[in-house]
Amino acid sequence: MLKELALANAYRVTPTGLYLISTAYQGKRNVQFAFRALGLTVDPPLLVIGIQADNFSREVIQKSGEFVVNVCSQNHLRAVDKSRDLSGRNVEDKFVALGLETLPAKHVEAPLVAGCHANVECKLVNSMELEGLYLFVGQALASYIDDQVQPVGRLAGKTFRLDGPI
Repeated sequence: MLKELALANAYRVTPTGLYLISTAYQGKRNVQFAFRALGLTVDPPLLVIGIQADNFSREVIQKSGEFVVNVCSQNHLRAVDKSRDLSGRNVEDKFVALGLETLPAKHVEAPLVAGCHANVECKLVNSMELEGLYLFVGQALASYIDDQVQPVGRLAGKTFRLDGPI
């Protein structure tokens, strides 16, 4: 039975992944939870992420011109939840505060988050400001996957393990 949904919840009906967005600028590294990231094109390989306008990571992306999209696994759920209460403006190193291990990236200053299903190093190629939100388009410079680690996703406020194809 089809029922009408409040418009404020419309964005929650589309499945999303869970992501940790890594950033760094002039030696200050940061990590930010995001639940929206989307692959756009193959050639060039472009991804888009959404970051709230008042977020510290938004400032870092604009200054550095780069970011890393880290596709979370079940092991990152605690860090995702805890990250909402922390800001890179007030915390020396959010990776340490969240208990996240990192790996060096090859093409960007921002680190990869260890133990993820996938990581994509991106160079910023475009951005768009919306009310309260910035969309950042990044061109993939390097991409990694650990097919032994299952990603997680969200739908209607619930988290699901994405165990494999149907």
